[in-house]
Amino acid sequence: MSDPAAPPPATAAPRPSWRQRLFSAASLRLMFGALVVGAAASGAAWRLWLKPQNDAQRKRFETTEDVLELYGLQLKYARAHGFYASDLDALLALAPDGAARKARMAGHLDLTTLAVVGDAKKFKIEANVLDDDRTLVKILGPIFDRPWAPKAGPTLEETGGSVGQNGLPVAAPAPAPHGR
Repeated sequence: MSDPAAPPPATAAPRPSWRQRLFSAASLRLMFGALVVGAAASGAAWRLWLKPQNDAQRKRFETTEDVLELYGLQLKYARAHGFYASDLDALLALAPDGAARKARMAGHLDLTTLAVVGDAKKFKIEANVLDDDRTLVKILGPIFDRPWAPKAGPTLEETGGSVGQNGLPVAAPAPAPHGR
C-alpha cells in the first residue's frame, strides 16, 4: 500500500490574496521601475521639446516688446524732427539708455536684420528673432493715420433728407390705401 519510507504527499500552498500579490516585493519593484521610467521620459520631453519652445517664445516676446519700444521712439522722433527716422542709432539717441537697450536687444534679435525705414509719412520696423525659425517681427506705422473702416456715405443732413430733432431720420408718410 503505502511505503513508510516515502515522504508524505505535499499539500498545495494556499493561493495569495490580491493584497499580498499587489504589495509583494516583485510587484513593488515593478511599480518603482515604471515610475522611474516615466520620470525619465518626462524629463527627456521637457529637455528636448518643451524647454526649447519656452525659450523661443520668450525670445519672440522680448523682440516684440523691443520693436514696440522702437515704435514709441519713432513717434517721439517724428514729433521732434517732422519726419520718421531711417536708422536705429537715430532712434536710440532719444532713449536715455540707448546703448544698454541695444546690447539687450542683441541677446534675442538679430541686429544685422533689424531694419528701420522711415520717411515723412510712414515707417517700418522689422527684425528677425534669434530662434530656430528666424521669426520675423514687423510693425508698420503710424497706426493712427490708417482708416479702421471704409468711410460712410454722406449723411441725411448733407443730402438734404429729413432729420428729426433727435438726429434720427424721419419716416416718409405712408401711402394712401387704394380703393377707398
